[in-house]
Amino acid sequence: MTQEDINPEAFRHTTPVQLRFNDIDMLGHVNNNAQFALFDVGKTQFYNTLATKVAPDDWSRVEAVIVNINCTFMRQIKFTYPMEVRTRVKHIGEKSFILEQILRNTETGEICTSCESVMVAIDFETRESKPLDPTLVDALAVWS
Repeated sequence: MTQEDINPEAFRHTTPVQLRFNDIDMLGHVNNNAQFALFDVGKTQFYNTLATKVAPDDWSRVEAVIVNINCTFMRQIKFTYPMEVRTRVKHIGEKSFILEQILRNTETGEICTSCESVMVAIDFETRESKPLDPTLVDALAVWS
C-alpha cells in the first residue's frame, strides 16, 4: 500500500498525538515499536467515542481484543513532526471488525504509517469469541 492508495478523509476519527523523547531511536526518527503505541492512543480515543453509544459508563465494555495487527511504514517520522492518528472501521463481521489507522503529519499531510488491527469480540468469562453486540455493530457502522 502506498500513500496514493489511501484517502485520509475517509478516516473521520482524528486524535492528535504528542511525540515523546523516548519514542526516538538512535537513527533520529520515531521507532517502529513506538508507532504501535501511538496507534493505541488512537484506539483508546476511538473507543471513548464508541462508548458514548455502547456503554457510556465503561468503555471497556467494548469487549474486543486484537488478534492480528499489521503496519506498513511508508515515511520516517522525526521528533519535530506534528502528528495525528486517524481511525476508521474497514470491515464489520459477525464476531470481528477491522480497524484501519494512519499516522499522518498534520503539517505536510503526508501519511507516514498505515495499520490494520483485527479485533475479535470476546466473552471475558469463557475466553471464547462471541458475536458482536448489535449496539456495538451500530456504533461501528457510523465510522466505516
